[in-house]
Order: sequence, then structure tokens, then C-alpha cells
Amino acid sequence: MKKVLILLASAAILLTLACSDDKKEEAARLEQEMLGEDQRPDTVSPDTAPPTTTEPETAGEPEAVPEEEAKPVGLPSQPMGSGYAVQVASCPSSEYAEHLVGLYQKRGYEPWVTTYTADDGSIYFRVRLGLFDSASEAGKMKQELHDKYSIDPWVDEIL
Repeated sequence: MKKVLILLASAAILLTLACSDDKKEEAARLEQEMLGEDQRPDTVSPDTAPPTTTEPETAGEPEAVPEEEAKPVGLPSQPMGSGYAVQVASCPSSEYAEHLVGLYQKRGYEPWVTTYTADDGSIYFRVRLGLFDSASEAGKMKQELHDKYSIDPWVDEIL
């Protein structure tokens, strides 16, 4: 059994080294799945994370920023209306949220992003899919995402 796991992990690593960026991400996901490890969509790994930029630190308390002003212009906004959405990630990096938006668009979904400001002033970018009329419809999407991509999304009511 151990030899099989080592062989599978080795094959996944070789695939990762030989493939394009999209294939590398898929190979890494498959490797994690084979090893039985949970990979959250908001976990940044060196192979899948977009380049980050460092900004100078400012002294004192973080400045409160209204949610709409905090969201970069290039990220898709919440659709009009109310209902239920499936949240696939919440991350502190707008660049990573943009990366996830592109990833889910390539997969055929229509992602959108909202922001959330935590009590400590930290801003999180919530990447969501759909705006469903019922919780059961959103639940079907949640299950599809879990089955296809081994992620653990959740359903959120949008008022």
C-alpha cells in the first residue's frame, strides 16, 4: 500500500513538472486528493498563488474602508437581487480572489466577489458563485463543486 501511494505521489509530481500552469494546478489537486489531504480553495500554495506585491506598512490603526471602495475595479460584483449563493473562498488578497475568479470562469461558472471587513479592520474578498432562488438549488451547486474539485464550499443567504 505504501509503495502504491509513493508511486502515485511520484507520478503526480512528474506530471506537475511536465505540464502547463493549468495542468500543474490540476495535478497538485489530484495529488492532494490521492493523499487524502484537504485543500481549501483559499489556501495559497506557491504553484497556484498569483504574484504578490508588498505595500509599505502604515503606523497606527488600519483605516476603515467602505466595502465597495475596497474591492478592486476588475472583480465582478454581486448580481442584483436576493437568494442563495455558494461561497468557494474568502481570502485577504484581492490578487488571489482575482486568480480564483479567472479559474472558476475557465471552469464555466460565473463567479462574483464581495468584501467583508472583520472587527480588526482586515478586509476579506469572498468569491461566490450563482444567485439561486432556493437553498436546495444552491445545495446542488455546492455538491457539484465538492464532487468535481474536492473543495468544501458553503451556501450563504443573500438579502
